[in-house]
Amino acid sequence: MGSGVVSGVGTDVATVYHQLTQINRALRTRGGQGSLSAGVAAALWTIANHSPIRLSTLAQRESVTAPTMSRIVATLEEQGYVERMIDPDDARARLFTATPAGIELLSHARSLRAQLLADAIDRLDADDRDAVHRGLAALAGALDVCDRPRPDS
Repeated sequence: MGSGVVSGVGTDVATVYHQLTQINRALRTRGGQGSLSAGVAAALWTIANHSPIRLSTLAQRESVTAPTMSRIVATLEEQGYVERMIDPDDARARLFTATPAGIELLSHARSLRAQLLADAIDRLDADDRDAVHRGLAALAGALDVCDRPRPDS
């Protein structure tokens, strides 16, 4: 098990993790998503960006169990943010898509969060802005968090 210190850098991983969590929390809570929890909002985003999508695929993408995702999707359906349809390839299965209301909610929340982030970045000097951009790009690349097709898929 690692020591919690990035090798050769001396940066405490727990501190970096905490800072990223705080930034994410600030953008989420100040950026609005209506009455949706972070998990429900994440599921809505995945449905909107990968629809039509089966429940099992959605659960796998969000790293939760199928029963948990079933409850999340039921909440989104009740609020009118997603709708289900019969899978044309398998009438026993259902596919989920975001409704116009769900897409609008995501768009509004994304705009608010983007503005909050832009305002914060604007308060940085040019060197700090460049450092943030380079650092986050490098970290995202190292974690391979970009949602892009992989050559093996």
